[in-house]
This record gives sequence, C-alpha cells and structure tokens, in this order.
Amino acid sequence: MYKRIVWGALAVFLLLTVSACGTIATGTMETSKISIEKDKAKELELELSIAAGEMIVTNGADEWVEGTIEYNIDKFMPDVSYQLKDGKGIGVIEQAKKVNTTGKIKNKWELNLNKTIPIDLIVNSGASQTKLDLKGLKLRSLEVDAGVGDITIDLGGKWKNSFDASFELGIGKSTIILPRDVGVKIDSSKGIGKLEMGDFISKGDGIYVNEAYENADIIINLKTELGIGEAIFELE
Repeated sequence: MYKRIVWGALAVFLLLTVSACGTIATGTMETSKISIEKDKAKELELELSIAAGEMIVTNGADEWVEGTIEYNIDKFMPDVSYQLKDGKGIGVIEQAKKVNTTGKIKNKWELNLNKTIPIDLIVNSGASQTKLDLKGLKLRSLEVDAGVGDITIDLGGKWKNSFDASFELGIGKSTIILPRDVGVKIDSSKGIGKLEMGDFISKGDGIYVNEAYENADIIINLKTELGIGEAIFELE
C-alpha cells in the first residue's frame, strides 16, 4: 500500500511538472460532449479514468453514457472506445496519464450513466476532486482507485440486488455514504490514515456491518484499503 501511494504521488508530480521541453501551455476553454450510444447490450462494463481535474458522475442518461468535458488543454480530451461483445457492452473513457503544462489547468468531467442496464463500473480518479453519486444505478460491481484529492462515493438509497465493491483510497479525504436499510459489510484494511466508521458495528479484524446486515437479503460487500488520508463511512 505504501509503495502504491508513493508512486501515486510521483505520478501527480510528473503530471503537473513544468519541463524544459514538451511543455504545453494552457489555452482557451473548450466544452465537448461525451456519449456512448445505447444499443442492444444486456449488460455494461464501463471504465472511467481521469488524470487530473474534477469528475462528477451520476445517473440520468438516455444513452449508455452522456456528458460534457470542460478543458483548456487539447490533450485533456479523453479517448472514448466502445464495443459490443456477446451481449455485453464494454466502454472506456480514458485520459492521457501525463501532460506537462504551464498555467492553471481546467479539466472537468460531468457524466450521466444509464440506470436501466446492469453495470460493472470501474473508476480511476487520479489527482482529482471526485463525486460519484451512484444512487439508482443497477450496479453489479464497483471498483474505485482513488489517487490524490477528495472523493465522495454515494451508494445510498434502495438497492434491488446485492453487489461487491472495492475501494483503494489514496491521499485526501474520502467520504463513503451507504444505505441504512440495506445490509452492508465492510472489510477495511487501514493504512496510516484516519478511519471513521460512524454508526457501523465493529466485528473485529477490520470487519464492520450496519444493523440491517444480520437479516438482510440484499447486501453490499465492500472491501477497502486506506492509504494516507481520511476515510469517513456514513449511513444515510
């Protein structure tokens, strides 16, 4: 874990460092639309990877993915790929991992996801301020790799199916909001950061549950690794 955090911090340094050659100056603000069109897929695997900036994800798309990207460096415009294979849609929205730049950067993603299709969601948040409001989605699984910056992950609300989630939390403040009336089990591996578990019940060995867990038919199984930072787990 410590080695991963060190490399994460180094990646941020390389991303923002002004170098003697290959440096890109910030330009005028641009806004581009992002879309992955709805097709005959029965399930969706989606990976979102931002290098640095701000990411906001919520539901409400008519297509599989809809949204906008605001940026002032052309290389911040992410690559979007999608393929349909055996009834499964596989989409990737990914940004270049290294951009040397001068000036103040602007890179804001606002993405809406479709809430009618079962989805395996992977988020790599880099050096960013991130808000994932995932209430109402048909999550089958969730993976979040947070780098440097504050992140809020809202899994509140009612869920119709159980699912597994894994979070690697890096440097910054992480706020995880979970439902009170759906079973929740957290397997937490603490690094050298601060962990606040609120109203969760400790079962020992880093295991925490909510009151609904014991008699729940629907359960969110969450595995977390805390790095250098603060992690707060809340019940809505």
